This record gives sequence, structure tokens and C-alpha cells, in this order.
Amino acid sequence: MSDYFYGWYFRCQGKEGSFAVIPAVHLSSGKNSCSVQVITGSGSLYREFPIAKFRIDRKKGIMRIGDNLFSRRGICFDFEAILSEGAGHVVHMGDGRKPASSKARVRGCLHFGGFSEPKYDIMGPFALIPGMECRHTVYSMRHTVDGELRINDEKVRFQNGLGYMEGDSGTSFPERYIWTQHFLPEGSIMVAAASIPLAGARFTGAIGLLFREGREYRFATYLGASVERLGDGELLIRQGRYRLHVRFLEPGGNVLKAPDSGRMTRRIRENIACRAEYRLTCGNKVLLYASTDRAAAEYDEKEEDKC
Repeated sequence: MSDYFYGWYFRCQGKEGSFAVIPAVHLSSGKNSCSVQVITGSGSLYREFPIAKFRIDRKKGIMRIGDNLFSRRGICFDFEAILSEGAGHVVHMGDGRKPASSKARVRGCLHFGGFSEPKYDIMGPFALIPGMECRHTVYSMRHTVDGELRINDEKVRFQNGLGYMEGDSGTSFPERYIWTQHFLPEGSIMVAAASIPLAGARFTGAIGLLFREGREYRFATYLGASVERLGDGELLIRQGRYRLHVRFLEPGGNVLKAPDSGRMTRRIRENIACRAEYRLTCGNKVLLYASTDRAAAEYDEKEEDKC
């Protein structure tokens, strides 16, 4: 198989800090390999491994890259990584800053509680279309996280923290997109919109989930959602009488590697804890308003100065 990628995304948030880790495999006609990326508020780190180090059991939900384990029950890893180009400082999770370094030892072992899963596949009928450029999966909107992350001599503990897990597969990330996720009191929200090629044409599609007090709100192109605004730090989706509006209130984010025709040559940006506002209305009724400085946002680097 050529020009293909498959990866998981784990986001963990606690009182002492937030981070995300992305284990993935990437196959192309020129090179096959696997990798682990770690993102915090002040840096991103990347380690590539030979393809022979990759093992996965999708039925059990277990991925191994070398001696590093990723699963629905938790993650455990220990490896040396390099600072991603243009990422800024190597991770420092306190209030101060430290000089940049090109390498860091990354160690962590975290246990996850039970997953809060969507009622059905977030892709809906699009999951059945062969040859989709990028297929998205949401495994858990919210679960507990307990354990510890270390980067060099710095440590962040997670005690009854919050976790989120999703995955992506296909050939390439979308040409233009915005994705965001945020934990709410007794809930969680995830929203994404992207320019999607299909059958020689291109359209702007959207997916989104709001879990709140045991209820699921779903927004999707296959349910009639339309993207009215994408870019300039805003995302606005309309679905019937519902309007979901997200505003990103600060620029920036760390550089990540992303797939382009199976090769990890694309540059994107992710801010693991940024200022954002979320508003959901139905007609004139406000169903949700949340303002936070701990939202996650990811976007095409072309939107770097806008998000």
C-alpha cells in the first residue's frame, strides 16, 4: 500500500498543564515509517521510527511504536525526540521560560477511564465512500486521565484530569481546515470544517459534536450543515435553526508535521491551550456560551496569522 497514513490523537488536560500525543504510521512510494509527536503549550517534539517498529491491533485498540504503547486504556512512552522546526521553545509547563534545545527525553504513563463515545460514526454516510482524502474518527469525547508526563526534568501530574481521543486516516490532511476541541463542565465539544475534494469537485464540509449533560448535539454536512465562515479566526456553521459560532482570540500555535500523499512533509499549527469562545444558538435562544483559555485549535499554516 502506498500514499497512506493512519494515526491517533490523544489530548490530556489537568490542573498543571495540557498536552497532546500523536502516534502514527505513514506509507508512501518513497518511504515507509512511523512516528510519535508530542505537543504542549510552548513546544512540539517529533520522533520518527523505522516501519518495522510499528504494530497495531485495531480490534483491541492497541498501537505499539517500538517500546511505546498507546491504547484506549492509557498510554506509556519513553523516547528521545527533537524539537519540530519553527516550534519555539522546548516544552516548559510552568510560568517561566527556558532556552530552546533541539532534543528532549519524553516520558509518560497515563491511565484512562471509560470513554464517552459518539452514538455513531462522526463521518456518517461519508465513511462508506472509498478514496476519501481524510477520514476522521472520534473515539472518546471525554474520559478521565491519571498519571504523569515528563519532558527532560519537568513534570506534569494528571489527577482526575480530562482526556479526548480521535483518529485520522487517508492520504493527506485537507488543503484548508480548522479543528477545535474544548472540555466543558459535564461535557465536551469538537468542531471541524475543511475543504474536501470528492469526485473531481471540491466542497467545504463540517463535522461537530457537543456532549453536554448526557445529550449529544451533532453537526454535519450529511445532516444539512453548511459552513458560513471559515478563517480569519472564526468558524460559523448553520444547521437548520442551529448556529454554532467559534472565535479564536489569539494567534500562534506550534508547528506539527502532517501527511501529504502519505509523506510527513506538510506543516500545520496547533495551539493546545488557547483563548476561544463557543456559542450555540437555536433561533433566538442561546443553548451554550463558553469562553476559555484552554481550548485546542489546529489549522492549516496558511491560517497562522488569523487563528
